Amino acid sequence: MPAILSVLLIAAAAVLCWRMAKQLEAKRRKKAAGDEGCLEYRTALAFDECLDALADHTDQDEFEYDCARQPDGSFLLHFTLHKPTGQPVDTLFALRLDAGKQTVVTLHFLREAFGYREPVFPKELLDAFLFKKLAAAPRQQPAGEP
Repeated sequence: MPAILSVLLIAAAAVLCWRMAKQLEAKRRKKAAGDEGCLEYRTALAFDECLDALADHTDQDEFEYDCARQPDGSFLLHFTLHKPTGQPVDTLFALRLDAGKQTVVTLHFLREAFGYREPVFPKELLDAFLFKKLAAAPRQQPAGEP
């Protein structure tokens, strides 16, 4: 009887640990999907034109990058090198394109190498990259919004 009780206690502890890990991961994803670490841009390019522009790598690009479509239809934008300085970077964004009168380009920061909680390069460099690549301008904040 004590052996069965021990097995049940170990199984209960394992289930408890699994549930706690699952809840922590859900909180992390919810925080990553929030406004924190989220950048929004608007461009006159159509959805397909945005995809074509991102697929076209040129020497004038600020970064070496990879834009890959995921099985769920989303995109991952992975920056690996800042070309002007030659500094390696390892920054990953979730990219979303919403078609309309203007295509809305949304970037959610996912991770930086070595666990940094924000990108190592300033937002201005990302703004310049997206302006050159997609003719995309940052979304203007309405008055009264932070």
